[in-house]
Amino acid sequence: MPAIRNLTGVAVAACSVLLTATQLTVASASGGGATAAADKAGRASHGQGSLVLIGGALKEDAEIVQRIVDLADPDGDGPARARIALVTAGAAPAESAEEAADPDLNNAAANGLYYSALFESYGADTYAVPVDTTQDAFTGDAYGPDNADSPRVAQEVRRSTGVFFGGGDQTDYVRTLMDCRPAADEAYRTCRRTKVLSAVDTVLRKDGVVAGVSAGTTIQQGADMITGGESYEAWRDGAAPGYFDDTTKLGYLPYGGFGFFDDGLLDSHFGTWGRQARMIRLAQDTGHRQVVGIDETTALVVDRATGAGEVIGRNGVSVLAVDRRGASWSYLTRGDRVDLRRGTVSRAADAIDVVRAGDGPAERADIWDSVAADDPGVYSLVDQALALMASTASVATGTTLEDAPRYVTTLTVQPTTAVWETTAGVSFAGLALTIAPR
Repeated sequence: MPAIRNLTGVAVAACSVLLTATQLTVASASGGGATAAADKAGRASHGQGSLVLIGGALKEDAEIVQRIVDLADPDGDGPARARIALVTAGAAPAESAEEAADPDLNNAAANGLYYSALFESYGADTYAVPVDTTQDAFTGDAYGPDNADSPRVAQEVRRSTGVFFGGGDQTDYVRTLMDCRPAADEAYRTCRRTKVLSAVDTVLRKDGVVAGVSAGTTIQQGADMITGGESYEAWRDGAAPGYFDDTTKLGYLPYGGFGFFDDGLLDSHFGTWGRQARMIRLAQDTGHRQVVGIDETTALVVDRATGAGEVIGRNGVSVLAVDRRGASWSYLTRGDRVDLRRGTVSRAADAIDVVRAGDGPAERADIWDSVAADDPGVYSLVDQALALMASTASVATGTTLEDAPRYVTTLTVQPTTAVWETTAGVSFAGLALTIAPR
């Protein structure tokens, strides 16, 4: 990632025109229709408990893992009291007993072994939840969607103080932990919670924690959960309900995911894979007004009772207030906080102001990190924004790799735009983002 992300060598000052606690108004979480759908579904709405939403590539980040274990300790007496239920049904099933037993491989059973060892190394007890996308032919256990309604398994989950959802495909979590009647286009419009998923909700309501990484984060949201798609195709073709074999097509499930997070749309690998544009388009097409996108090796810790979120980890969390023109973009790093309901952000306690100096960046090509590129790159739009915020310029642009049509993203500094530096990098708030064909 370019060095500009740390603004190395940029002067800082103890005092400037920036506020020490940036209060910027952003839109509310979602359109009325989406909120009504979540309420009608009987999902948890702003109850107790915490969420740890990880953008991907956990990489055994000690700060994130320790926070999950600490939040799963109900009495504050030490991590040995934490019991974390591990759900890995988002990953593909193992194809052999040998693959299932190898924690270095990426399959549902192997991932369970990996996360069990990881959390136990921090002093927690773990329980591998036996729910998968297929019957387990190797151990004889009754894995599969039917097991998600097992009273025995549900009871084991309720005995836990935390639940962790691994990565993979969020639609597989819908298929295994929610009983849905799919339409012909696999839009899963009518669903009910299984006993195991209801048990996860019980853990939250007892002040436990639910954490997830990648697909395990995305599945936490409510209505209109994204199922796949790339930014360019999203803007060229728009969003459509369903799950599609064409991974570039912007798809979403109207019913959505688990509904534990209902303060906007959620996405993972966000700045890392250039997903800002696809989520702005999805929000516009489905009537949502807020998007929360989380970078890799980064987490947003959410107090569900208050809607307060804290950023931890190595990169950033994007909060996009979306309207028909585009979005107001805030990018927060370690220690920064966001009130997801009031639409305000505040700087980390140890943040320092950034003095903007020098010329702005040249127009950047492949601003959305297209998968069609020979080297897709990472963080292109984030880096362009940070380069703008390091300069005295007021506008920066970037274009798509594809040209039929070619889209241009324009970033514009507003009178209320602010920038500051934390121990993890540079944060900003209130940067205008618009997208248009050229």
